[in-house]
Amino acid sequence: METTADRAVKPAKEAVPKGAWLVLIAVWIVAIAAPLNMFKPTTISVEIIQSLGIPGSSYGWIMSVFSIMGLVLAFPATGLVYRLGLKTSLAISVVTLFVGSLMGALSTSFEVLLASRVIEGCGMAFIGVAGPTAISLWFPESRQGVPVAVFQTWMPLGTLVTMNVAPLMAASMGWKSVWWMACAYCVVAFVVLMLLFKNPSAEVMAAAAGKRADQVEGGDKFAAFKNPSLWILCIMFLVFALTTTGTTSSYWSLYLREAAGIDASTAAFAVSLCTVLGAVGIPFGGWLSDKLGTRKWMIIAAWVVVLVFLWFAFSTTDLTLIYVIAVVNGFCQGWIPAMVQTSIPAILGDPSQNAMGMGLMNVFRNGGNILGGMALGYFVGPFGWSLGSHILCIPPIIIVVALMLVITRKTLR
Repeated sequence: METTADRAVKPAKEAVPKGAWLVLIAVWIVAIAAPLNMFKPTTISVEIIQSLGIPGSSYGWIMSVFSIMGLVLAFPATGLVYRLGLKTSLAISVVTLFVGSLMGALSTSFEVLLASRVIEGCGMAFIGVAGPTAISLWFPESRQGVPVAVFQTWMPLGTLVTMNVAPLMAASMGWKSVWWMACAYCVVAFVVLMLLFKNPSAEVMAAAAGKRADQVEGGDKFAAFKNPSLWILCIMFLVFALTTTGTTSSYWSLYLREAAGIDASTAAFAVSLCTVLGAVGIPFGGWLSDKLGTRKWMIIAAWVVVLVFLWFAFSTTDLTLIYVIAVVNGFCQGWIPAMVQTSIPAILGDPSQNAMGMGLMNVFRNGGNILGGMALGYFVGPFGWSLGSHILCIPPIIIVVALMLVITRKTLR
């Protein structure tokens, strides 16, 4: 039987600072503006191409510039976060998305639309750094699993909304109505940000990091680059982006239609499960991670699921199996980026380094997205879908998980 003395020695659960959940809501709503803008063209590409007379070979740039700008601006965005603060940086991001979307809504040529997409991509770069940094500074490390997981639903929810609403709006009001809708959302997000978001005080940041207030100011932010655990987690994010958000999103629908003989709508639905189910799976993973007190084993469990998915995804033609692996993968794969993001502040141990760590994470994430969007095409020709996907995806996963187990054995729980 548990005695009073036994209960007394148990550490108290760390308290979440007042206002932290409101900050999370503000950051989440602002972050959704990024995928809402990014994926506007995906389901109305035919209408845009016909309206502006865009060559088929050039249309791909409308999507790729987002990841390119995220890669190029990750560290400049980090510098602005340090110089201007989180609230101002987030405000710049949503204003930039608004300006880009407004420019796109008024565009009459492919060149102007492409320029608007570059501007929108700049906005996403700021969100990718400032959003995760804000959460890491407001929530205690042991309580970050749930808020980070909630935040990580920004991508599946924003993608889900824009990909399903865009065709309906384009059919009734023209494709530019989608851009006007995005402008309106950015205005709402800006208002919510101004009302709910507060920059964390030194006391809040100290509590989140388990330090004194005088230990969280003036730290060496560049010391983050000397941390090998940070590098392996960022490389892991690159591998995740390469194999899932890159390869799966870009090529699985094509395989299902051309090699498996599945109709377009069924293929699109199967692929969407890998993203949409993250809206449920990621928060569950965050809750379970906090409950179990581990990030490392949640990452490993998710990678096992991804490995099984990739083993069959580009090989099977059985529709039942396709749905099964899509559902399980969609529920679990988002644990990887959520746990990586949660782990970065913990392994750095200094709040002044968090923004730099998130900036490096975004460099690798966007690099993986760019590689994943084109790499499998070079393997399918000589090796076929099954072997080509296995050669591209499975060895990097095994290697990066093995390196994580070795390099982070003392820094990641």
